[in-house]
Amino acid sequence: MILVVGAGLAGLASAIRLQEAGLDWMLLEASQHPGGRVRTEITAEGYRIDRGFQVLLDSYPTARRLLDFEALDPRYFQSGALLSGESGWERLLNPLHHSAFFLATALMRSFSLRQKISLGLLTLSQCLRSDESLLNSEAGRSALEEIRHWGLQGDALEKFLRPFFAGVFLDNDLGTDASVFRYDLKKFALGKALLPAHGMGEIPRQLSTRLPSQRQRFGTAVRRLIRKNGMVGDVTGVELLNGEIIESDHVILATDAESSCRLLGIRENRSWNQVSTFYFSGDHPLYEGGLLVLPEGKEVLVRHFTDLTNTAPEYAPPGKRLLSATVLNPPEGELSVRVKSEIAGLLPDFESWSFLREVKIRRALPSQAPGFMALYPERRPVRNVWLTGDQVTHASIEAALSSGIMIADEVMNCIR
Repeated sequence: MILVVGAGLAGLASAIRLQEAGLDWMLLEASQHPGGRVRTEITAEGYRIDRGFQVLLDSYPTARRLLDFEALDPRYFQSGALLSGESGWERLLNPLHHSAFFLATALMRSFSLRQKISLGLLTLSQCLRSDESLLNSEAGRSALEEIRHWGLQGDALEKFLRPFFAGVFLDNDLGTDASVFRYDLKKFALGKALLPAHGMGEIPRQLSTRLPSQRQRFGTAVRRLIRKNGMVGDVTGVELLNGEIIESDHVILATDAESSCRLLGIRENRSWNQVSTFYFSGDHPLYEGGLLVLPEGKEVLVRHFTDLTNTAPEYAPPGKRLLSATVLNPPEGELSVRVKSEIAGLLPDFESWSFLREVKIRRALPSQAPGFMALYPERRPVRNVWLTGDQVTHASIEAALSSGIMIADEVMNCIR
């Protein structure tokens, strides 16, 4: 028996691989639903509230392999952003997906022609590299240092690169290792971001439905790992919170890092970034197009926001609209009034919108600053125990899925 502990994306991917191989396995999940940090709540009024602003990129190869994209009923963002600041508004669209915008790029006022050429060369140089070469090792310098190396300070940094990638990394200082920046730049350049029409929670739900229901146990929290000789022997099973013992030959820990370290009795070395997503409802559109709005500069409270119903009308009940606004590492206290004020300063019609909810995630993404790979716990801390997910790889939907597949393959290689 192979136990997979945790039904987030990595755990579900591991279970799918084990199921395809015809092995004996069981998936244990503490909550009542699959997905981990990828989930969607439907309010009584009919709003779809994701657990933080998240998107799926159609340039993720493992996601393409595991998911039926058509069945997700995808709603695509336009590939680009709305740049907003003191000098006014400008629409920046990716020429690789919006060819008509290629010539218009030269006329953009937001940053200089030299910076546009540098950004194009930087992007092209990453698109020509394989995913493996981008991620197999750290760059040893931060994303901010990489950006400055390419001469992209000033307007290009503060109007586009910082607000966009700070929202991706949940790191306003852009201290994330440049290897992660290069990979994400490639994926956003080549792919399109989408939302499943019925929420991001459709992703784990679809993965879960590929698996036999009798092998998935929800509301089943693991209290401890049972080991042969105290803390040094192989794991022979797990004890649940209710005292039930489940025996196993191998265990895949697809839990969050905090839970894995607790179960293994080891110290967690990585720090985590926090994020709050503020949801607001309104009656009338604020702007046109399925685009992310990027407020200029480092000191703003709202890192980015978007009218989700411009992209996915299904996120709000008929006649209503839903906006999400992202605040990185939010300060203590009530922030909804400040968030609303900042957005209304850019879009005065936002004053009529109503605050719905704040979704605060204390451990949203682990730090990926230079040196982060050395802080990973051992991927195989015990002879018959493996770790998967962003506790041992970089943080993204694609990485979680591919990590789950890879670890399942490692387990199967040990069995053969």
